[in-house]
Amino acid sequence: MKKKIGIVGYSGITASELIKILLSHNKVEIKYLLSSSQSEQENETFKKRYSINNDVIFLSTFDKKALKELIRTNVDLLFLCLPHKISMEFVKDLIYTLGENSLPKIIDLSADFRIKDISLYEKFYGIKHIIPEILNKFIYGLPEISQEKKHKISLSDFVANPGCYPTTIILGLTPLILKYEVGEVIIDAKSGYSGGGKKLVEEYENYGGNNTYPYNVEGKHRHIPEIKEQLYEITKKDIDFLFTPYVVPQYQGMLTTIYLKIMDKNLKLSEVYQDYISYYQGCQFIRVLPLGTLSQTKSVIKTNFCDISFAQEKNWIKIFVAIDNLIKGAVGQAVQNMNIMFGFDEKDGLIN
Repeated sequence: MKKKIGIVGYSGITASELIKILLSHNKVEIKYLLSSSQSEQENETFKKRYSINNDVIFLSTFDKKALKELIRTNVDLLFLCLPHKISMEFVKDLIYTLGENSLPKIIDLSADFRIKDISLYEKFYGIKHIIPEILNKFIYGLPEISQEKKHKISLSDFVANPGCYPTTIILGLTPLILKYEVGEVIIDAKSGYSGGGKKLVEEYENYGGNNTYPYNVEGKHRHIPEIKEQLYEITKKDIDFLFTPYVVPQYQGMLTTIYLKIMDKNLKLSEVYQDYISYYQGCQFIRVLPLGTLSQTKSVIKTNFCDISFAQEKNWIKIFVAIDNLIKGAVGQAVQNMNIMFGFDEKDGLIN
């Protein structure tokens, strides 16, 4: 029997990529689609565009009727492709309607359940968390962090899917800072403009799209507490860093460059390379590139791969991490987590 899947907030950019992946997945079927921004006519257009079966339930309001249909459909797992705040409001309504013990499995793609320090979440997102009591039930869904993390995901009913920048930064930093002492850490991350959602895509393309610019340059980016919290959980080190994100003139793809000042001046790049090979051994979506080969977005776009490469200049190590911000940075990683939660092959739906 195929697992029944629901998607809440299905009309966004990330959700459309998620639907494409799920429609090619041979062990699941989409049964429930909910979006408050879609009319019935838009639903019909959506059905035709993606060749969605007529037995799939489409709903356009976040009300009791929608929740009752969710119960009737008996969905096994819900993907929440909602903005922060809206996501936790939906989960709160689910708990109130179904009871905490009767919820389907949930993978949330917003930031609402990623950060366990509520004060930091409320500071960086500027809103009060309305269900802090359930925060610790959500496992942070970056399975390559460690075997322990992957095991926790496999046992969990609730997963908080990581952000795209944190995915590149945590995967890029972890093996090195676990083993070596570092001084300064500087991070420069460039994202395709799809990372800003529908509104930014429309604005960007309306003025021609030929623009590269930094934003949130004063240490206020919302992903910073998520990155720091996860790095501390893994390494028990409080890693401070300068972080500058950029929007670049390509639709999707992300390239992050991490500069680390190494305290051991005798450290050789070949040692670092071997450490990464060893750390990510058996991780099917992490590709540690041979020394002399550098990561590029064109090699990862429309895939769930993460390419990591290196360079050395004096006593600085440079780490280059490339992903597709919509796939490994969002819905591909979510499907990877779903596969782990259901005991499927991790590659199902992601590698043909």
